Amino acid sequence: MSIEKKKILILAHSFPQHENDYRGRFILDYVKSHPETEFHIVAPFRGKGFETNIDGAFVHYFNWDHDYLAGRRVYQPSTLFVTLKLLWGFVANAKKLLKKHGFEKIFACWAVPAGFSAYFLKKFCRINYDVWLLGTDVNKFINFPFILPKTLKNAGKIYSNSSRLSGMVTNKFPGLNIEILPTNSSLPSPVKPENPLKIDKNMVNIAFVGRLEEVKGFDFYLEIAEKVTKERKDAAFFAFGDGSLRNAAASAKEKGLISWQGEISLPELSYYADFIDILCITSRSESMPVVFWEFQNKCRIMSFPVGDIPLYAKPEDICKSVDEFVRKLADFKKHI
Repeated sequence: MSIEKKKILILAHSFPQHENDYRGRFILDYVKSHPETEFHIVAPFRGKGFETNIDGAFVHYFNWDHDYLAGRRVYQPSTLFVTLKLLWGFVANAKKLLKKHGFEKIFACWAVPAGFSAYFLKKFCRINYDVWLLGTDVNKFINFPFILPKTLKNAGKIYSNSSRLSGMVTNKFPGLNIEILPTNSSLPSPVKPENPLKIDKNMVNIAFVGRLEEVKGFDFYLEIAEKVTKERKDAAFFAFGDGSLRNAAASAKEKGLISWQGEISLPELSYYADFIDILCITSRSESMPVVFWEFQNKCRIMSFPVGDIPLYAKPEDICKSVDEFVRKLADFKKHI
């Protein structure tokens, strides 16, 4: 006799659009770690909506004709419009699924806009929700009235991917109980790209992995690359990812400052990881980036002191400024 699985509906605005898009991929790691549960995921898609199955999860993409929220400024009218439109997209599409499936609850990734959407679904459809805080959502909206207080105080459970983020939220909103749920992830088996970037094992290979956005400090990374390459000729800088600063990446590539091909698949990233000597995390704000876990056993990781990274990184690998990054990279000695 088979036991019917419980069903959970995930709302996620940052979710892979294709196999080369690794934003929010750890949601799928979470899904795979709970085989006893049937997951349905509602996510925006830049194009015509469709349904598919990814790693055992039923994914319901809805039409979305805008960029991600990550590069937008909160108080711009266009950002407010896009956020409200995304909120309505979640509510409208979730309501359709709620009529078809007996979901136990909603799991909102992250507080805004998914969690705020779940708040309205609880209010009007009487379904409970949990919320997972990642960092970007909280950092942007923590001083915004109404949204976070309503979302968090009405959630069944609140999870955070770092203790720093948890502390920041409970200091702002006392009385909340927040559990730590890390965004742990590991890279899959490597697959060599069809046209791989040239990597010389004799060079000091340095990489940036993630969204090419100001919040991720990609502009800092380019500044570091420019300064380090003036001091040593055996340093090679790579960037893996895409985002609103893609023009800056293209310009740096033309100057010979970095090697960059845009987004790549995770197996391809795993291939390059075997050649990387140093991963640079140059974010202006973080909680606990997934890329840290993916590369922790691959290479040395240097980072600004953001989020929970200082709790896990070696003290000598924490850089408080661009100049400290430059000095440590200039002094790095590769053992071949």
